[in-house]
Amino acid sequence: MNINVMKNIWVTIICLGMLVACGGTVNQRPGVASKGLDLYDQRLYFKAIPLLEQEVDVKPTVEVLLALADAYHQVGEVVKNYSLINHPLLEGVPERVVISARLYQNADDCQTSLKELEGINAKELRDGWYAGLWQLRVECGKATGRFLVVAHAYMKMSQLSEDPVPFWDDMVGALLQVEDTALIQHLAEAEEAEWRGWLEAAFIQFGADGESGELWLNQWGQHPAAAYFLNNNPVSRKFKVAVLLPFSGRFEAVAKAVQKGLLAAALSQRQAVELVFYDTGSDGERLLDAWYDIQEMGADFIIGPIDKQSISALELLPESTIPMLLLNQSETNRPQFTLSPEGEATDIAETIYSKGHRQVMIMAENNPWGERMTMAFAQRFVDLGGSVIKNQYFDTDQHDFSDQLRQMLGLVESTLRAKNLQSYLKLPINAEEVVRADIDAIFLVAQPAFARLMVPQLKFHHAAKVPVYASSDVFVGLFNEQHNKDLEGVQFSLAPLQLQTSELLELLPFDVTNLKDVDLKLFALGYDAIGLSTRLEWMSRFSSGRMSGLSGELYMDALGHIKRKMQWAFYTGGEIYAVED
Repeated sequence: MNINVMKNIWVTIICLGMLVACGGTVNQRPGVASKGLDLYDQRLYFKAIPLLEQEVDVKPTVEVLLALADAYHQVGEVVKNYSLINHPLLEGVPERVVISARLYQNADDCQTSLKELEGINAKELRDGWYAGLWQLRVECGKATGRFLVVAHAYMKMSQLSEDPVPFWDDMVGALLQVEDTALIQHLAEAEEAEWRGWLEAAFIQFGADGESGELWLNQWGQHPAAAYFLNNNPVSRKFKVAVLLPFSGRFEAVAKAVQKGLLAAALSQRQAVELVFYDTGSDGERLLDAWYDIQEMGADFIIGPIDKQSISALELLPESTIPMLLLNQSETNRPQFTLSPEGEATDIAETIYSKGHRQVMIMAENNPWGERMTMAFAQRFVDLGGSVIKNQYFDTDQHDFSDQLRQMLGLVESTLRAKNLQSYLKLPINAEEVVRADIDAIFLVAQPAFARLMVPQLKFHHAAKVPVYASSDVFVGLFNEQHNKDLEGVQFSLAPLQLQTSELLELLPFDVTNLKDVDLKLFALGYDAIGLSTRLEWMSRFSSGRMSGLSGELYMDALGHIKRKMQWAFYTGGEIYAVED
């Protein structure tokens, strides 16, 4: 072997040795990346980012690129992902779609973000990215009001969690905000059994009307949604309810009408309900004795009182550990469910505003009741963004309101304008009086007698085309033809039970056709109070929770008070018709 060959061999050996020695520099890259990935796996994102960035610069891999992109997202450095999104190694990688969708979200374009995610195959995503996908859909679904997207994402997140209940809670809250038409459409498309069960539960408002809940539970009894059913009371034994009502004295008739509703509801509940009635007396004088008896008997729930005197006495007592539902207004923070004029006036204001009316005139009886209704309506209507352009009280002992109406409706000004124009032109003018143009609607606060006088006079004074809304007080029954004709065109609120539609009567396991109208309202109050007794905790958890009651669609406000969305009807041709939603 000559010297040159020997030199070449040694050079090769030396070079190989140097490569091995220097290989620490080349072979350290995976070590650096490994450390960066380890820190990323430990969620130490700030420490991981510099190491991951170093590896991306030297020798990137899909795993490192995705870890860096997610780390940027976790620490709020989302903009830096613009430098990674078009990296060749991420071409065709499903996680790239999530990175892109996050960038759209960061640009306040959640509509496009959700569109980006529509075609993604979630099963192809790595574990961490799979969870991130559903979180992104929750955030952008909320931002765009797409609550079905939110609900479905929460279901997927619950499947990944060892404690799914918080996700189910949020999911129910989202589902309760979805319109029925959307639920029906997605029911037809739903492939996952669990998702279909949730959609069906939401469609029947988690058993709000009782009967549909029974059918659902028979089919889906083991589904997690069963725990959220209004009728699925956690108390399996007999549910003992103490009732405080004034069975003696001036409110006896009121108490008995409410009692009928309570008894009818107790018989129709899924779980056995035992009612124990206590007489609070004519002025609340028996409340204290009844209160201590209830504490000793171990009641599960208390309903009442309903009279102001008893409630005033109750407000002086310590807070009860037994859940309760008052049937009249109180200054305490106890839950209350009432037929108060203020509550109805507030609901009317919301309804009128929802119909697009922004400038309203109020015509009310000049008495304390008229003032209460007027103040409650005006406060709510203005809070919503409306305007009360005129508020007028009328004495109910007079019969001709022409002077006041002409002034309110702007007819006096209309006549003066015509006279001035005629004087200016020196020509005869056949001018017709015109109602002022800024009246969108009239809220009529009236008892039946006053309403029968006022409505025909409004029409006589050229206001026939102005919509007139009234409270349930103008309603005197279904078959009072003369009264109904006098109120032609008036729209009014009332409890669904008062309307007595054939559809409703067919569902009820009892006959209410012989009850007087005033008793129907109180019957509905008692009936719904039993339903609420097992639903209060549920409704407090979900602000969108609703209960379809005989007194209205019931929901809970931020103060824990039960509010009613009333049924609406109108008079035409002496007949009464329900207003279709």
